[in-house]
Amino acid sequence: MQTVKIIENIEYALLKARATLNDVIRTRIYVLNIDDDWRKVGKAYSKFFACIKPATTMMQVNRLIDPKMLVEMEADAIIMNT
Repeated sequence: MQTVKIIENIEYALLKARATLNDVIRTRIYVLNIDDDWRKVGKAYSKFFACIKPATTMMQVNRLIDPKMLVEMEADAIIMNT
């Protein structure tokens, strides 16, 4: 599912910044059809964030930049590198 790939991409970017998903404090999830997709997206999301529990917003949008995209996500993290 696209949600898993998105979170893996976020995790990779965080690792490059010497951080982890544990540093994520907020996510924003955009879906095309919230009625059909919120459970599937939420289930995939919880595999990564169930213990971290960042503030999260999921919203429906009219479309995304690529017609093949069903979900998009943003993540904010606080990274304290010393």
